[in-house]
Amino acid sequence: MDAKTKQAKADKKREQDKERQRAKRQRDAQKKSELGIHEYRVPLSQTESEMLDELCAYRGGAKPYDAAEFIATLIRREKQRADEEKKHLGTCDFCGEPLPMGCKNGLGIPRLKGVGECFYTREERKLRL
Repeated sequence: MDAKTKQAKADKKREQDKERQRAKRQRDAQKKSELGIHEYRVPLSQTESEMLDELCAYRGGAKPYDAAEFIATLIRREKQRADEEKKHLGTCDFCGEPLPMGCKNGLGIPRLKGVGECFYTREERKLRL
């Protein structure tokens, strides 16, 4: 077999591999879409990455969590915690609106912030992470 033929075969194989990988990525994306799975890319510093690795090992027990599993678990637990907080918030004593939206009036901007009786003047920081 001469060099041209070998090169042509190698090029053809490379193209087939590219096509197979493209098709696989497309199938994977379709499957994730059907399951409602979304991917997020999060830039982490070296320190944060090391902390994540340490926490995955520590919280995983005998078999460490992988990063995606650990983060998904954190999200579910934080959602439970937030839901529990919401049960105890009730309504703003000043405007009577349900909290935590309350004085935000559905606009995302507290319209009465700064007024002493307003929830956002007194308590908003407690809800932050």
